[in-house]
Order: sequence, then structure tokens, then C-alpha cells
Amino acid sequence: MSAVLFFVFTANAQEDFQVKWTMDYTQAGISSHVNFTPFNAKLAGGANTYALPSIYAMDKAVVAAYIVRPWPAVFSGTRYMEFTFTANSFKYNISSIAFRLRRSDTGPKQVKMRTSMDGFVSDLTAISLPNFNVFYPFSQSVSFNNLSGNTFSVRIYGYNTGHITLGVLWFDEVIINGQVMPIILPADLTYFKALQNEGKVTLLWETAWEKNSKAFVVERSTDMKEFIPIANLDATGDASGRTQYTFTDNEPLPGTAYYRLRMTDLDNSFSFSKTLDVITFPDNISLAAMPNPAAPDKIRLHAQHIDPEFLILTNSSGKKIPFRFQPDGNNFINLFPSQLLSSGLYVLTYEKNACKEHVKVLVP
Repeated sequence: MSAVLFFVFTANAQEDFQVKWTMDYTQAGISSHVNFTPFNAKLAGGANTYALPSIYAMDKAVVAAYIVRPWPAVFSGTRYMEFTFTANSFKYNISSIAFRLRRSDTGPKQVKMRTSMDGFVSDLTAISLPNFNVFYPFSQSVSFNNLSGNTFSVRIYGYNTGHITLGVLWFDEVIINGQVMPIILPADLTYFKALQNEGKVTLLWETAWEKNSKAFVVERSTDMKEFIPIANLDATGDASGRTQYTFTDNEPLPGTAYYRLRMTDLDNSFSFSKTLDVITFPDNISLAAMPNPAAPDKIRLHAQHIDPEFLILTNSSGKKIPFRFQPDGNNFINLFPSQLLSSGLYVLTYEKNACKEHVKVLVP
């Protein structure tokens, strides 16, 4: 009779690691440690409508740099470059985040950096680029310790541009430094996903192996800050093969909700899965801004059976704000104000025949 051997590899000691996006004719990242898998760098908030022959340039860069335009005149939480990696089996620390930036003469003079540690809510750092055509190196020390969530992201935002269509920013040598801890996680997730059906949200996940795993706690949030446990599922404990789990949220929250798994070990240590965002449209809601808070230059509205000609946008003082609209498919409409919205609370009102409905929209 043959024996089946199952090995769990652990780190012998704390090891330094580095995840880097060189931006040298590629947006792919590289990792010095097998525990981390970087995603390609991603631009959010619209296309990269660059004006140069190539989106890469060598001048003053370390090999090459990635060129992005345009950038907004005022800060927008929707326009950024994102750098993400996943962690596999071990807990880890993050000790610093570094990058090099250069702007054109009309490029953004201000830059902010935020991370997924708080759902990209607060600024980890805010910096200036006083001169153009100069690469500025930045290195921010952090103390993100004993992490077990298997996804970490950095977002870099540019704003205060001299020209909202021509302003250019160069990205070069984006680096995340840290240490891998000699602590193995209780389970290795191969996937974690959500499905919607008849107003319910079903979460499905699978582990490739488990070691001393105790339970999976399903947590839900409305703001990525406070997560509330809504279910507790017993784990297999020890498994060398694949194991599937499922949980159905029969009463999901309206609008956008966030789900994650707290994976608990027998000694009550734990790690978190990545966070899923799920949008649910209850039958009694026909008008909703998503996302909310919205960007200063665009409000994306889910508006089922709505004639956008009968929409009115007002500020907190009741003053009407003109806008143009553009259908976006699947009952979504994009509203573009005639000028950038300042921070504050706005009200969208729909009134036609005997139907009247409104939704509050926050602009940070």
C-alpha cells in the first residue's frame, strides 16, 4: 500500500521581500518572494489618451517610464494608477512604499497616495511636484504589520494640472518593501466569488489545502471600514485536497455591500480573504447613485424605467446645477455636471406625472 505524504512548507525565519513595477515597457510587476503575485499596474477613471508617440519614455527614467494623461484640475477619487499584489500562504509586514514621478509643464503638481488598508479613504501621503521634467523620488515608511489579507493595493492620484487634457505624469520604479513572517495561514484560497440570483447573494470559495483551520466567518460592510459577522461556517481542519464552501445572504443590503472571509486557525489566529463588492438592486428601489460618494465630474446613476429629461440636480442650498447625460447600458446613466462639483451633499430628484423620487449624492 502506497503512502500519501502531505508537506506544508513554512519560512525558516523572517525574510525581506520586494514587489516592484519597473514600468519598463510593461505594466507587469515582479516579486522577490514566491509568497507574492503582483497584478499588472492599472489605470482607472478613463482611457490613457496620451499625446506622445509611445506611452513609455526613457528620458531621465530608470530604463523607461509609463506616461499617463489626462489628470483632473481638482482631486478625484476615481482617477489613479493602482498597484496590487496577492499574498499566498504566509503572513507579512509592509515597511515602505517608494516610487518616482515626473510631470510635464502642464502636468499635475499635486499627488496623493492611498492604500487598501482603510479602503482608500485617507491619504497615506500628499506630495508636490514643483518643477516639470524632473523625476522626484519618494519613499514613505509604513508599519503595516502581521498582515494576513491576501490582497494589498496602492493607488497614486494626480491633480492640480495646468491643462485638463494635456497634463502628463510619468510613473517609474514603484516598489513595496516588507518582510515575510514565519507564520503559515490556516488555509490557501483558490477562489472567492459572489453570485446574485433572485435578490440573494451567494458566496462561494474553495481552498487548495487547510492546516489546523477552525472556521470561516463571513463578514459584511457598507463602507469598507466596519465589517459585521453574518455567518460562521466550520472549516475542514486539515485537508491536502480541494474543499468547496458556500453561503447565501438571503437579505443582502441595498446598493453596494462588501464581503470578506475571516479564516480562523485552531489557536484563534486568523487571516482575511480579499474583499468582494456586490451591488444589489431591490425591487422597490429604481433610483440609486453608484458609486456613492461620487466623483466631482460624474455621477453614475442606476435608473430603471427613468426618463433622464425629468432629472433635477440641486446642491444643499437648493440651487439647480445643469448637467448633460449619457446612457451607459443596463439601466445606468452617466450625469456630467457643467462644472466640477465641490465637496458636499447634492440631491437628484426625479419627478414625472405622479412619480416623484430622490436620492442624496455625496461628493468627497
